[in-house]
Parts: sequence; structure tokens; C-alpha cells
Amino acid sequence: MKIWLDTIDIDAIRKAQAMGVLAGVTTNPSILATANREVEAVLGEILDAQAGPLAAQVVSRELDGMLAQARRLAAISPRMVVKIPAVGEGYRAMSILEREGIATLATTIFETRQLALAALAGASYAAPYVNRIELSTGNAFEVVESSQRLLDAYGYRTAILAAAIKTVDQFLRCARIGVAAITLPVNVFQQLYASSEDIEQSLRKFDAAWQSNGLTRDAALFQE
Repeated sequence: MKIWLDTIDIDAIRKAQAMGVLAGVTTNPSILATANREVEAVLGEILDAQAGPLAAQVVSRELDGMLAQARRLAAISPRMVVKIPAVGEGYRAMSILEREGIATLATTIFETRQLALAALAGASYAAPYVNRIELSTGNAFEVVESSQRLLDAYGYRTAILAAAIKTVDQFLRCARIGVAAITLPVNVFQQLYASSEDIEQSLRKFDAAWQSNGLTRDAALFQE
């Protein structure tokens, strides 16, 4: 399972990259609209801040528009992944773009049928909206699990990138299902490596024991 960040927060992206746990970054029109900067500059900065793929979404709903926007995004870098809504002409766009060698991510997925069609169209990734499905129908993890079983049964190359994750529990439940990747907002990612009172209590005990013995406290091997 790989972790992507769903953000344009460059500091958070750089920190995750430095930790060695970041596989890629996702954006969407809502996130990019918060930047109040030229989109090209934002995408370029994210590409410079991390070594993995970067997903950005087309905003056209028409085939010709989706294709034109996707090709322009793909021309920015070979690491660009183009997000295409999994509805209507989106499936045709995915199929055409994948045949051209442009990686696509089927997005706004609420039902297994959408993911099945995206896999048939050859999408590289498919993103079920976990928390939004949970709020809408309450069966998000059934959708994710049935989708993963479908991909496994038929050997589709499409990888699930679980999206719209709002809690650590949702992250862990997706991980247990065995999805290929999960994209997280910064606050949920930070909770994964946050400390707790149990952790801090254990560390304090280690420190007290270490400091109580001069041979360990003054050992040259452990000096800062």
C-alpha cells in the first residue's frame, strides 16, 4: 500500500518526501482553486517538491475538452496523472488517453459499477470517495472491498487509490482491504505519525533509566 497526499501544501509534501513514505500527490479543482496562484506554477512546485506522480483533474465534461486538457497536463511532465470523472464520456477519454500513454485516474467514484468500467477502459488508477460514500449510503468499505475483489478476479491493471479519507480508522480499513494506494489530507497523514501519552510515557521511562546510570548517560557512542 502506498500513501499519496491530497494537498498543495508544499511544506507538508516536502516533509512527507523527506520521511521516505510519500508515493505521490493528488489535487482536484477545489484544492487548486484555493491557491490564488497560476495553476502551472503550483503544479510545477509540487513536482519539484517530491519525486512521485502528481494527479490533476480536467474540468471539461465534453470529450474534446477533456482530451485537450489532459494532453496539456501530460505535457508538463511524464509524472503527471490526469484525473477524469468516471461518468459519461469520461470512460472514452480514459481509453483514448491510456492508449496514447497518458496515465489516467478515474475519479468521483461512488459505486463499484463506475470502477468496473474504469478498469475496462484501462485507467491506471481509480479513486472511490470513501468518506462521501459513507455519508451517502453507509457502505463505503463494501464498495472498496467488492471493487478490489473485482480487480483481483479479472487481473485488471487498474489500481485503487482510495480517496476522501477523513480519519485514521478509514485509512486502516482501506489498508486492511488491500488497496494499492490511499490519498490522505495533511491532517490525517499527520495523525499517523503523531505521538500519544502511552508512547511518551514509555519514552520517559527509557530516558529515566538511561540517565540513572553514568556509564550509559556518558557513553561517547550516544553523545549528540
